[in-house]
Amino acid sequence: MCIRDRVSTQSTWDSFRMFYFALILLAQIFLQANAWSATPHMIIYAIAKKDIKSDIWQKMETLFHYMKETDANYPQWLEMACWADDQKGAGLSAFDEWHFYNQIYLDGISKEQCKVIVNKENCVVHTVETSVHLQARSGGDLTFHKSLMLRYLVHLMGDMHQPLHETTRCTNQQRNGDKGGNLFKLNYKISNLHALWDEAMGMIPSVKRPLDSHGITTIDGFVKDITKEFPREKLAQELRVNNFYDMAKSVHEIAIKEAYAGIKENSAPSDDYLKSRYVTCKKLIALAGYRLADFLNNYIKQSGSIILT
Repeated sequence: MCIRDRVSTQSTWDSFRMFYFALILLAQIFLQANAWSATPHMIIYAIAKKDIKSDIWQKMETLFHYMKETDANYPQWLEMACWADDQKGAGLSAFDEWHFYNQIYLDGISKEQCKVIVNKENCVVHTVETSVHLQARSGGDLTFHKSLMLRYLVHLMGDMHQPLHETTRCTNQQRNGDKGGNLFKLNYKISNLHALWDEAMGMIPSVKRPLDSHGITTIDGFVKDITKEFPREKLAQELRVNNFYDMAKSVHEIAIKEAYAGIKENSAPSDDYLKSRYVTCKKLIALAGYRLADFLNNYIKQSGSIILT
């Protein structure tokens, strides 16, 4: 690459960085400071924090600080786990596909009849993999890239462990898929199957943001309970899996065997369904937190020092 090409490439990235900052700042105008968010994401991040090494945490804080202009609504480190969803919720939809992976569950129809397109190159698994490996890169000024993708990583590791972010069900009635259970309607206080799993069967309450002492105490309580029920050693076999697509496949299988099983559309989930699936949710939350810590410890360590410009 000649010098002119390198200058042009750097100029392109500088322009993208300024454009992205502008988009995020615009989104923040419409983001309510007291918005309600998904507590499970903050629990996952808090579980990870317990195992993140102090020097790695310092590097993470340095990276987060690089985009501090976007963080007026994030006074607590825990809330950074909600950053990616907040941008989407505020209208920045360009990266929506980063939050899911349409692995197909064929329910009563053939593969040829299903019209869902699976995009392995633009999905939550590919984005998590890219984010993790980017943290290990050194050389050049990658601070903006690492800062942006670290924000997505601490959120998307949770999405990757939610079975209905890893699955879409195809039936004769819904050959284009059910959008991860969003079109699987329920006659219940939670309106659809996707939301039921997003909210951990309704067992994990929303907490007000910005977080107050009550919200922090609530999250801490769930962290203690979940890690006591599912300590690292209990998930040792799962934690040996290092391939991201293998992880996604196992979560997809949970969607088929548990999320869609034992429940009917336009009905209410049974007490047994809610109780047993909540245990599954807690296991997946713990697994996501442990994996997030492991990848951050292993990959950020390889990147060496971080230089802010």
